[in-house]
Amino acid sequence: MQIQLRPYQQKAVQDCRTLLASGKNRLILCAPTGAGKTVMFSYIVHSALSKGKRVMIVTDRTELLTQAGGALTAYGIEPERIEAGADPHLLKQCYTAMVETLNRRLVKLEYLNLLESLDLIIFDEAHKQAFNKLFPYIPAKCAVIGATATPHREGGQEPLDAFYEDIVHVADIPELIGLGYLARPLSYGVQVDLSNVHTRGGDYDLNEMGKEYSEQRVYRGVIENYQRLTPGKKAIAFSSNIASSKELTIQLKESGVNARHLDSEMPSHERSEILAWFKSTKSAVICNVGILTTGFDEPTIEVVILYRATKSLPLFLQMCGRGSRVMPNKSEFTILDFGNNISKHGFWEDARTWTLQKKTKREGVAPVKECKGCHAIVPASARECHYCGEVFVRTEKEKEEDEVAQLKLLTKRDAMSAANAGSIRDKVMLCKAGVIKPTWVLHQISTLAEARQFTDMMGYKPGWWYINKDRFPHLK
Repeated sequence: MQIQLRPYQQKAVQDCRTLLASGKNRLILCAPTGAGKTVMFSYIVHSALSKGKRVMIVTDRTELLTQAGGALTAYGIEPERIEAGADPHLLKQCYTAMVETLNRRLVKLEYLNLLESLDLIIFDEAHKQAFNKLFPYIPAKCAVIGATATPHREGGQEPLDAFYEDIVHVADIPELIGLGYLARPLSYGVQVDLSNVHTRGGDYDLNEMGKEYSEQRVYRGVIENYQRLTPGKKAIAFSSNIASSKELTIQLKESGVNARHLDSEMPSHERSEILAWFKSTKSAVICNVGILTTGFDEPTIEVVILYRATKSLPLFLQMCGRGSRVMPNKSEFTILDFGNNISKHGFWEDARTWTLQKKTKREGVAPVKECKGCHAIVPASARECHYCGEVFVRTEKEKEEDEVAQLKLLTKRDAMSAANAGSIRDKVMLCKAGVIKPTWVLHQISTLAEARQFTDMMGYKPGWWYINKDRFPHLK
């Protein structure tokens, strides 16, 4: 039985068709985790096959390959698999392929001919660089749709616009939450000191991070907050390395939590058994290392535990998204952040703008703070916690920031009038708001004592007067 597309999915499919018809043959299909990108590209595959086209879906790991096959089955499609240890029939109409397996086999003429014969290729999780190396072998006539929730590349990565011509935006996370298609997150966090963790390859060194988490006993915070906020709820935990994940698992089990560890070095049958246990066990907590970051759809997940930090925005969004699936009795999920990730990247549910161009510098994110009452993470501007209702006492810094924001609204004439009539502090605040200049103030001040008071309140260094002693002769 075919899956009925949601209205926003129908529009996205039509947008892809319109762009392809216009001559743009390389497209990114951008859909947040939980928006149903697998359903959408499976529908596109079904339509192409019904017209006699030859199609291939390429992915980078077994779990995604299985997921893609499952979605295709809903449309009555049974693709031929190209994966390690398999000898596929190369005259079929539809294929699923592991990217590394396919790349290794392109030394064979029959696989080069296979790519030449294709009309449509789907890259699942297209933001990953593993697919770059296949583009030179893809004929110009073949359409390519790269499906991803996070079309984002930075640093030394090749930009997506080197491979794709346009992007189709399906919907953003706030819109899908509002429509009831994604669960609303409740975010809590504990700050972790990462000052001793170096950066390797653009992200935190995973082994150093694991060592720090162990030495700081961050697992104690996980256990305390899981049992306080989400006791008995099904959870998925993401760790930095295998040793860290195993340690967290042991500590959870010793605290009475039904937890198990999963990693890519396990035999496939053991991984399958653990995943089956996780699916069928209501209070299960599965601790993993990267293996369940993308392509893992388990709607019963109620809690996402970030037992690691990352500088990668796509990785952060993908991990949090594992808990965003809705069910008849599930409209919310909880994020427990033990890596300062929300303070670095913003809230998972924030609206974001995606482009094919690589960003040269990271965009700023709105500051956040922790509620001392319940440890929820809330916007720094919040006056009370929308989780527990605690009223936040405004700090002197916050009061000053509010005052500066109001002064910025003054006209130049009103600012000058306020400066002439105001105290030294008033003049300082007007300068911090940028509506008058400090040098103008110093020329208006008549005594050296007032001038020094002004520069001290402005935060000037002690040597400032020595460097600028000749600029204000009336103050000598």
